[in-house]
Amino acid sequence: MGRTTVTKALVTTGYETQEPEVLIPRGGVAEDLNLLPKLPSGSEVRNYVLADGTVTRLILIPNAVQVWVLENDREVGGIMAHAAVSERADEVLLSDKLVSKLGIVLLDIGEGIWCFKDEIGKTVRRSL
Repeated sequence: MGRTTVTKALVTTGYETQEPEVLIPRGGVAEDLNLLPKLPSGSEVRNYVLADGTVTRLILIPNAVQVWVLENDREVGGIMAHAAVSERADEVLLSDKLVSKLGIVLLDIGEGIWCFKDEIGKTVRRSL
């Protein structure tokens, strides 16, 4: 693998996983990272239940990516995460466990206000 890409990602409390995971659109980011078309060993197709109760099938690639948060004043990360590749997604989405490992704290989800765990009460960041 060994490829890098920079992209925006969504953070939500509804993407619940047992381990750090990132949902990646098949068409862009997955191909940029060279995860497709040849799947790495250990990959599997899994059913995921969405918030509305519908079921979708995603390709799960274990320990496929390292995730970083890049801000003007700091970089946080290097967190190893599973990649869930989606045919229908058009944005990258971070799971609850990945958000936690990255030390991201959501202060006001609707307004896009957040900080890192070590910045609580000191720094407020805004999503772009």
